[in-house]
Amino acid sequence: MRLEKRLAENIFSLAVVQALTYAAPFFTVPYLVRVLQPTNYGLLSFAQAIVLYCDFVTDYGFAFSATRAIVLHRHNPEDVSRIFWSTIFSKTVLMIGTGLALSLLVAFIPRLHQTPAVYAVCFLSVFGTTAFPVWLFQGLEQMKASAIALGAARFLTLPLLFAFVREPSHYVRAAAIQGSVELLAAVFLAPVIWRRLKIRWHRPSIAEVAESLRIAWPLFLSGAALFLCTSSTAVILGFVARREQVGYYTAAEKLIKACIAAFNPLGQALYPHIAAARTGSCLFALRLIRNSFWVTGGLAFAASIATFALARPVCGLVLGASFAPSSQLLRWMSPLPFLFGLMSVLGIQTMVVFELDSVMSRIMMAGACAGIPLTILLSRYLGPRGAAMASVIEAGGMVAAMAVALRVRGFPVWQRIASPGAATFAPGSQAWSGD
Repeated sequence: MRLEKRLAENIFSLAVVQALTYAAPFFTVPYLVRVLQPTNYGLLSFAQAIVLYCDFVTDYGFAFSATRAIVLHRHNPEDVSRIFWSTIFSKTVLMIGTGLALSLLVAFIPRLHQTPAVYAVCFLSVFGTTAFPVWLFQGLEQMKASAIALGAARFLTLPLLFAFVREPSHYVRAAAIQGSVELLAAVFLAPVIWRRLKIRWHRPSIAEVAESLRIAWPLFLSGAALFLCTSSTAVILGFVARREQVGYYTAAEKLIKACIAAFNPLGQALYPHIAAARTGSCLFALRLIRNSFWVTGGLAFAASIATFALARPVCGLVLGASFAPSSQLLRWMSPLPFLFGLMSVLGIQTMVVFELDSVMSRIMMAGACAGIPLTILLSRYLGPRGAAMASVIEAGGMVAAMAVALRVRGFPVWQRIASPGAATFAPGSQAWSGD
């Protein structure tokens, strides 16, 4: 009962803060698109999309590998401290590498070299990615503190945005304020990490850092493929379309991502909970996954339907008349909440929990290999509409491949377990049957 109460508390805390966090775009996006205008808003979005690659590389899959390691060793403070510092050092090495790479790109690519300041301040988000240890709080199932810190940081930056971004030339200021959110949240969390969680200094060896990178590698490949498919679209459009078209697409994309992110609290709370359940009973973990499949799938499907139906009035209210083309793009992207909801259950909550990292990695990489050329092709000939179509096709293909791979291995998580009295469950065995 105590575990169920903790899970409910984590979901509720994350949901409340997520609601506050993703309410922010409904204030900031309408303000920024009007103040910066489509051209400079597109420039800001393009710079943020470039720096997002650095964010992703720095994260490297530790959100799942480090969380899983913390779950397994949560009752041993010494091991938790060791995992914490080896992960932080690994992320720091990656942050330095991405910073150097970004500097070279800005120096030698003319389109980036025209506005170097915006890329420099956008890189603040990478510092935040390194310093904000959400994976630690997930593994300990104490997400309330990290969620509150992130929500508070985002809430505190809102007045700064309205006060200091007043004309189109202030896009660099907007980038600096938006990029500092996670860094500010990390400052808020520092006393909690040292005093309440009692993390102690541990000097990680080169071998420990290398091991943490090795373990996270398959998850990094999986995430890289998904990231390339979902986050490269704005970059691709930036090279093949006009800036205002990039602005129309990224504005619609922010709205659809806010809708997808509404389900993050459920996934973030369930992943460590299911991973912990698996250490005691695989059967119980699989039951949790089945329940999650139907609940998450149902809610995400309803969100997709609502997005399609309300695209025009929402875009008119949030984005304004100058972004009217974004409403049609939002309708094209409306299946994504449903597809990403299923992907979370099949991929993170099932494949990662049962250590099928390499299987998920192969599926994601295959999706990226097919999806990126498709995005380039459709964006080239159909513009933003083609980019939206490609994102849905890519996500649908990945979900279908995951479902087939799990069924082949005896994990059709949408069905009921045949032998509820079984004491153990061997991954890949035929322990399932239809309802």
